[in-house]
Amino acid sequence: MAAQIKLFHRLFWLLDTVYSAKQISLSQIDKRWEQSHYNDKHEREYGKRNLHRHREDIAELFGIEIVCDRTTNLYSIAERGDLDGNGLRAWLVDTYAVSNMVNLAGDMKDRIIFEETSDGSRYLSTIVSAMKEKRQLYATYQGYKRTEPHSFLLAPYCLKVCRRRWYLVGKPADHPEEDQPRVYALDRMKELVIVDKSYDIPRKFHAKDFFKNQYGVDRTITEPEKIVVRLTEYDANFMRSLPLHHSQTELKTEDGFCYFTFFVAPTYDFIQELRKFGSTLEVLEPASLRNQFKIEAENMQKMYL
Repeated sequence: MAAQIKLFHRLFWLLDTVYSAKQISLSQIDKRWEQSHYNDKHEREYGKRNLHRHREDIAELFGIEIVCDRTTNLYSIAERGDLDGNGLRAWLVDTYAVSNMVNLAGDMKDRIIFEETSDGSRYLSTIVSAMKEKRQLYATYQGYKRTEPHSFLLAPYCLKVCRRRWYLVGKPADHPEEDQPRVYALDRMKELVIVDKSYDIPRKFHAKDFFKNQYGVDRTITEPEKIVVRLTEYDANFMRSLPLHHSQTELKTEDGFCYFTFFVAPTYDFIQELRKFGSTLEVLEPASLRNQFKIEAENMQKMYL
């Protein structure tokens, strides 16, 4: 486990170093590695052999290609735009960059505050290794509705982070009749071990499509609906700056209110997110969801009478 963590540190360090520099030579990489706090062996250079091997690891694990211009012998990110967006690749670089900054900050650590996350992240390196090697996991899991944990074989399909928690999407071997994989919260895992049993992901499975109609990880409802809401102009700024869903569209601004539409499954996760806006948000469509909010508002009023 310690060796895997050290390898991930080196991969993230290399990726962040090349990305930050835009273009960089091997000698510059060597110099920066010699000064890096992740260089616990005090190596004098990163090394050409390590560089090429880790470039391959980064391409395989994260789909990011570090290329070398043979005319200048400078290394750069092939598709830099992928790291400037909002996807996994950008998240990986940002996460590492922040972590690296905090480690370098020294006494400044107490002045940089982060939100607490669940402890499920300790399984990430095990899961990524299993996915890379296409090997199953032996999982011991206890959901909130179970009084005791249960163990089973699990084929890991993909990972997703949502609201400070990590989730694993996978196919349990004890439910072979199910077409769709299940979602497991990593903070509810009691144990997760790689086993010597291979698996294949169905060609029809695509992680982004699996959550295409969802907000969060709740899949109790999978069919999307048109949902229209109205917000005060001030609170609309929060929805604009961080859209709730890729289908979010701003319709108009009228009489001090902004109108947004979504095409998303009205799951508990999505409804909870709308509730956060309180009385500044009004559900207009569909009628069933509007009525649900109306009943909840009436019940809440009764509680405070």
